[in-house]
Amino acid sequence: MKVFYDTDTTAENGRSGTLTLSDEAAKIRVTPPGTEGAGITPEELFAMGYASCFEYSLKMVSGHKEYPLDFIDVRASGSVVEKDEGGFVLDIELHLEFSGLTREQADDVIQAANSLCPYSNAICGNVDVRVYTKLNS
Repeated sequence: MKVFYDTDTTAENGRSGTLTLSDEAAKIRVTPPGTEGAGITPEELFAMGYASCFEYSLKMVSGHKEYPLDFIDVRASGSVVEKDEGGFVLDIELHLEFSGLTREQADDVIQAANSLCPYSNAICGNVDVRVYTKLNS
């Protein structure tokens, strides 16, 4: 397998600490869910990364297929859900808004982007992901 990209980060003090990239280009304060004040949860980071990656995948696919994508907006919402048998899982909603595509083109782009996006591939079969699509004229 060919490595396309790699990164390295350090976590200090878990959910009440910091995440730092090895090149120190970013340092983020991490907080547990429901904590007041500055900071971001790992689940928020995941949702942000997923939205960004999926949007990029949608743009790549629509460009490759030469579909007339005029506008796209991707919003990811995430939840942590407690399993009946114990433990926790992520639950994700992707809200996609397109302009310029037909319903068939949008469905085609979404399916192909889902196969391309590393986040989608990483969580396939492990996380419940619901996709909601809005088409604008």
